[in-house]
Amino acid sequence: MPVDLIAFTADSRIHGAIPLADDRISDMLNSVSRIVIRGAVIESLASDAPPQIADLTLAVGSIVAVLVTGRRGVDSRRRKTELHRARVGLTGFVVAGQLHIPVGTVDGPVSADPAVVLAGRDLLVPLTDATITYDRLDEPTSEQFETILVNRAHATWIDLDDAAGDDDGELVADSPRVYHAAMAKDFTRAT
Repeated sequence: MPVDLIAFTADSRIHGAIPLADDRISDMLNSVSRIVIRGAVIESLASDAPPQIADLTLAVGSIVAVLVTGRRGVDSRRRKTELHRARVGLTGFVVAGQLHIPVGTVDGPVSADPAVVLAGRDLLVPLTDATITYDRLDEPTSEQFETILVNRAHATWIDLDDAAGDDDGELVADSPRVYHAAMAKDFTRAT
């Protein structure tokens, strides 16, 4: 059963569908090294070039964030967690939402270092009731989603609870610009 997703790389917004091979898309993405998105719509965040449509092989490690919908997984596999308001700074993006931390963490996480707060987690960490803010053609853009998976390897900072605040637009404007060559390439040899 294919599921829709929107993935962000450092310089692109990619919309398409992938076949779901697990109970949840987060479980599947955390268990593979790459995904194939057939008929992906690839939009540049830095130029006003028209979107490209192509079959795309995308390394999961190059994904900065993924906006997902769909099943929440099997209830019996869920762990009890505490919710903490969080803002995560990613290369050129800020994601704000609810970070689920396992119960029993003493007084909650106190570090602002994402390597400490997200240690031991999967590569793609979910934030629920989340918003992603980024620049698209030098204009601040926000998208709200039920769940946004953030790539902890791309996290540069994290604010929790009271420090998480609400205004992400200024944070994106202050972040360093990322310039990359176009990352969309058709590796499937499809014609």
